[in-house]
Formats: sequence, C-alpha cells, structure tokens
Amino acid sequence: MTTKAELGARLTVAAQRNATDAVMMHQAVADKLGLHVTDLRCLNLLRLNGSATPGELAARTGLTTGAVTRMIDRLLAAGFVRREHDHADRRRVIVTLAEDRVAEIGAHYEPLAREFGKLLGDYTVEQLELILDVFDRLHETSQRVAALLRTGA
Repeated sequence: MTTKAELGARLTVAAQRNATDAVMMHQAVADKLGLHVTDLRCLNLLRLNGSATPGELAARTGLTTGAVTRMIDRLLAAGFVRREHDHADRRRVIVTLAEDRVAEIGAHYEPLAREFGKLLGDYTVEQLELILDVFDRLHETSQRVAALLRTGA
C-alpha cells in the first residue's frame, strides 16, 4: 500500500514535471507567434483579466516597469495589443488586447484544448470538482510564493 508521504513525493515530482511541460509548450506557441514566452503569458493575463495599465501588468507579472514597457512595445509592433488613453485621465495609458488576434493565438492551443477535453471526460463530476479545487489552491499558492520571492522573504 502506498503511503501518504510516498504519494506526496510522487505528486511533487508530477507537479514539477507538469510545470516544466507547460513552460515548454507555451514557449513552442510563443515561437510560432514570434513572441517571447513572457509576452504570450501577458496576453493571457489581458485575456483573463481585461485591459490593464503598464503598472498593473508589472505588478501581475513581477516584471520591472522597464521590462513591461519593452514587452508592450513588442506586442504593439506585432499587433497583439493597443495602447489607449483612459477617458477619465488622459495621462493614464491602458493596454488592451487586440481581439482580432485572439483567434490566431487560440489556434495554437486547439490541440491541447481538444486533448484536455478528452482527458476530463474520464472523470466524474465529483472528481472534476476535486481537480478544480486543487488547481485553484495551486494558483493561490503560486501567487503567494511568487510574492514572497519578489519581496525577498
């Protein structure tokens, strides 16, 4: 019988492997689009959270404001984002995802989405709820640990 400690160790290795797989897959998509992988992940943040100021993007990504400015410049040049002025404060710049380019990005993720859908079909509703809970908790944990690393704690 497998012990909880043994399962914990195996889950740790599986999570590390999955994280590496995800980085490599996103890098492959970024390469297809002619982007840096960080640029691609920034586009996903804009897709998930909506438009943002450069400062908000710096906070969400952990990048310096200078790095975010260069990233926005690359994404503008490639046509993936637009810079807009805030109607309430013309000095404030808002970065918005170019919606007409979202499908182009999504096409590269279609095989993964298809396979992920097949995989999820193997689980019951209760198991899917557990998996969703694990993903949500892993997200919260990653956010918390990244914040700790950035503050040097």
